[in-house]
Amino acid sequence: MFDNIRGVISFEAIAPEPEIFVNNLKASPISVTNLRCKGNKLAGEAYWSDLEDIKQIAEADGVQLSIAKKRGGVFTVRKYRLRAGLALGFFLAVLLVAYLSNVVMSIEIFGNETLTDKQVESLLNDCGIHIGTFIPSVDLREAERIIVSESEEISWIGIRSSGCMIEAEITEADKPPEMIPTRTPCNVVSAKDAEIVEIHDIYMGMLIPMLHDGVKKGDLLISGTVEDGNGGVYYAHAMGKIIGRYDEKVTFFQPYSEEKLQYTERITRKTLNFFGLKVPLYVGRNNFERYEYDEKTSFLKIFNIQLPVGIVYSEYKLYDTETEEISQEKAVQLLEEKIDLCEKNFYSDEDIKIIGREVYFSENDEGMTAAVKYTLEGDIGVTKEIMAK
Repeated sequence: MFDNIRGVISFEAIAPEPEIFVNNLKASPISVTNLRCKGNKLAGEAYWSDLEDIKQIAEADGVQLSIAKKRGGVFTVRKYRLRAGLALGFFLAVLLVAYLSNVVMSIEIFGNETLTDKQVESLLNDCGIHIGTFIPSVDLREAERIIVSESEEISWIGIRSSGCMIEAEITEADKPPEMIPTRTPCNVVSAKDAEIVEIHDIYMGMLIPMLHDGVKKGDLLISGTVEDGNGGVYYAHAMGKIIGRYDEKVTFFQPYSEEKLQYTERITRKTLNFFGLKVPLYVGRNNFERYEYDEKTSFLKIFNIQLPVGIVYSEYKLYDTETEEISQEKAVQLLEEKIDLCEKNFYSDEDIKIIGREVYFSENDEGMTAAVKYTLEGDIGVTKEIMAK
């Protein structure tokens, strides 16, 4: 291997007295190998660095010397020594590798449960950390401090760089439990005009109305002013669950004419994302008046390593609006759908039960109205602090 690096030549010589030439070569410090002699012709191998010394001995002995073959890395380098572009390309390649090793090519998020990767990446982007960022130019510790101080959803974040990858590990903030100030004296009053149908779990305080009594909004249900049996009075935090039956009205409106979207065209634009710099790959401007926008980016990968170079595919869905006339039958159908949706969103949990429902339809020139009267059962008690003197 060392011979290939130094460079080896194969030479041929025609000598009037071959013995003298061979003896002079052996007497010199020149290393000659594979020496062969046939008549007055000689052949052998030597290092490229000894060629000048061999030429001097050959000239002194009247020997005609010629080079038959060359091999080794030194000849490869010499072959391209005048090609400046190759040297410049090699130099630029070294610089590119050094640069890419310090540029963010991918971002990995760990520890997020309720937050999406996009949300965390947006917080990192606000601190200057994104695909194509030069890592030495970013203070990762300062970015950690900013994210924790400005985000209520994140209690801790650790940001580290691993080569060209940024790894962000987060701990989401726990929502504080709802605190019940049990030491604060309070009453439980009615939030509705209702009939009491059930009484549950009177933990503290004194019950005022009885089962099936009617109460109005603001009436006292459980008193936090309690007698101790010895003529004394103390204040407590009244707690209990009072189920009442009450009525509630909800109104829905459906116009007889509505504007609807009519999609007319779908246009896709391509943009080159080169280390965060976006270069349009299309001609013209996106002067669209009404459109829905969506985009996705396809990054270049080498050996499963994502590079900060890719194509951004932007999709514009153009639309116009048109007025749709709605008949009475269609209006009734749409109103019923709105009523069903309202019940699923507000009256489908265990705390509120629908006992009865009455729907009244009315109309005018602009549209149709549905007034819904619900008979509901649910907890009607709310706490109200006792302002003791």
